[in-house]
Amino acid sequence: MDVDSDLQCPICLELFSYPIILPCSHVLCRSPCAEHLFDFNFIRCPVCRDNCYVSGGISSLPRVIALENIIERYKADRSVRENTNDQSRNDESSSLDASLSSQSDVEKDSQVLCHLCNSVSRKKAKKSCLDCNTSYCSNCLLLNHQKKDPFNTHELVSPRDEANQSVTGVCSKHTDQLSLYCKECSVPICTLCKESSLHKDHFMITIESAYADIKASIEKNLLKLGTSQEMVTSSLQHQRDNLKDMQQHIDRKRSEINTQCDMLLAEIENKRSFFLADLEYEERIRQNEQEELIKVMERILGSSQALYSYTSEVLNENVSEFLEVASTLSEKLVKATTDCETAQFQPSEVDVLPGKLVDFRKEKNVIREMNYLLAPETPSVDVTRCSRSEDTVVLVLSPPRNSHDVIDQYEIHYCSEEQKSLEIEDTLIVKNVPEDRLLGKNVPNCSGVIVVLVENLCKSTTYYFCVSASNQSGRSANSEVVQCTTLLPGESVIPAPVIVESLCRAFATSVQIYSSSPQDVAAEQHISHFLLYRPRGQSRAWRTLCLYGRQDHRVFGLLAGTDYEFIILGCNQRGECQVSNRVYIQTEQS
Repeated sequence: MDVDSDLQCPICLELFSYPIILPCSHVLCRSPCAEHLFDFNFIRCPVCRDNCYVSGGISSLPRVIALENIIERYKADRSVRENTNDQSRNDESSSLDASLSSQSDVEKDSQVLCHLCNSVSRKKAKKSCLDCNTSYCSNCLLLNHQKKDPFNTHELVSPRDEANQSVTGVCSKHTDQLSLYCKECSVPICTLCKESSLHKDHFMITIESAYADIKASIEKNLLKLGTSQEMVTSSLQHQRDNLKDMQQHIDRKRSEINTQCDMLLAEIENKRSFFLADLEYEERIRQNEQEELIKVMERILGSSQALYSYTSEVLNENVSEFLEVASTLSEKLVKATTDCETAQFQPSEVDVLPGKLVDFRKEKNVIREMNYLLAPETPSVDVTRCSRSEDTVVLVLSPPRNSHDVIDQYEIHYCSEEQKSLEIEDTLIVKNVPEDRLLGKNVPNCSGVIVVLVENLCKSTTYYFCVSASNQSGRSANSEVVQCTTLLPGESVIPAPVIVESLCRAFATSVQIYSSSPQDVAAEQHISHFLLYRPRGQSRAWRTLCLYGRQDHRVFGLLAGTDYEFIILGCNQRGECQVSNRVYIQTEQS
C-alpha cells in the first residue's frame, strides 16, 4: 500500500496543506487547490465529479486536523528513513558508476539526459530502456527500474536520443526485432510470429506503415477530441452562467417577497401604533376625568369630617355658647350633607369603550388567502352600454368577476373590415393604476365602470373589438369579439354637448364644471349625459359621473396641483353618442 497516495492532494499531488473536507467527503488543500475550484459557492469535486453547493463559501468547510497530524508524523518518519538509507544508496550508486565507467568514449560523451530527474538539474543518462522508451541516470535506474518483475525482461542499452531511436522494438517471445504489424490482431509482431498458428494467413503490413497510419488516425481523433472539449468547455461555461442567472433571479424574487411582506408588516405596525395611540389618548381623557372626580370627593369628605368633629365638640359646650353657633352650624351641616349625597360613585364604561372595538377577521382571511400573483381572468365588453359617433366608439369594460385579480393594464384590440382581411389590427393600451382599481368606492356619484374612448376612426365603417387584461404574471385570453359600426355624417340626432370653460372653477381637491347641455334637451329624447375625466397626458380609463340634468357639476377626490382633462358624453338608448369639447383644468395647490 502506498501511503503517499492517501496523503496527497488529488490536484497538486503534494502532501495535504491545510486539508479541508468537501460535502462529498473528499479532501483537498485549501490554498490554492480548493480556492481555485470555487465558483459562486459551488465547487466541483475533482475526484467524484460531484457539484457541491457550500453555503457560506470556502470558509465554512471544516479543517481536517487529524489528517494534518498524521502527515506531520509521516514527514518525520520519512526523514529518519531517508537519512538511514542515504549511505547505502550512495554505496550502491558508486558501484554502479564504476561498472558503467568502462563504456566507450562516444557513450561517455553522450548528451542524453535522464527523463526522470528534476527538470532544473537533470543528470546525464547512463542507460536507456527499449521497452520503456525512457533514459535513466544511475540513481533513477536504481530506484525506478529495479531488476525484478516486470522490468527484468526489459532490454537496457547505452543512452540513445529519441530522434535516433528506431520505431521498432523487440518481440517478447522470440527476442527478434518487431518489423510487421498484424491488422486483424492489431499487434506488432516479428517474422517468426508471422509463421506461427496465431497469426497464420492474417493480413500483415510493415510496422512503419502501421505506425504512420495509426499515428495519423490518433492525431485525427485527438483533433476531434480537442474540438469536442472546446464545445464542452463552452457548454459548461454557459451552464454555469445559467446557474448564476437562475440564482440571481431567485435572489431577486426572494428580495421582492421580503420587501412585499415587510411593507405589509409595516402597514400592520402602523395600524397597531394608531390603535394603541388612540386608546392611550382615550385613557388619558378618562383618567383625568376620574382623577378630578376623586379630588372633588376627597375635598368634600375632608370638609365633612372636619365639620363633624367641630359639631361634636360644640354639643359638649354650655348652653349659651352652643346657642350662639347653632343656627350657622345647622346650615353648614345641611350643605355638607347635600355635598356628600351628590358625591356618589359614578361608574365608567370600562368593559366596552364605544367606537374602540377592533375585529380583523376579514383581514385575517385575506392574509390567509394570499398567494402568488396569477394572470387575471378574461374581462368582457358590456355591449348594452357601448355607444358610437362618427369617429369615436365608447367601450364600457367589465372587469373579471374574481375580486382578487390584479390588473395592471387593459389591451383593446380592434380592426376594420379591410384590416381584418389583411390580418392587421391596432392595439390601445389603457393603464389601470392602483387608485383606479378602487374606482367608484370613494368618489361621490361615480358610476364605477371602466370607460375607454377609441377615437380617430373612419366614418360609417364596421370595426371589431376585443379586450384582454394583464399584470406582471401574465396576460388573460381575449374576450369575445364585439362588432360596432360608426355613424354617417349627420346621422346622429344628439346635440353635441359643450363645456363652458370660462365658468369652470378649480379647487385643491375638486373641480366645478359648467355645461348647460343637459338642460337643452327634452326629456322625451331620452338622452343621458355623463362627465368623463382623467389626469392629463396619461393613457388611463375615464372616470364617469352622471349629470342628472344639472348645469354645475362638482368633481371630488382629485389630486392637488394636477392637470385633468374633462369631456361630456351625451348618448341615447340606440347606442348613439356625441362627445363635447375637451377642457384641461389644473387643481390648486394644497
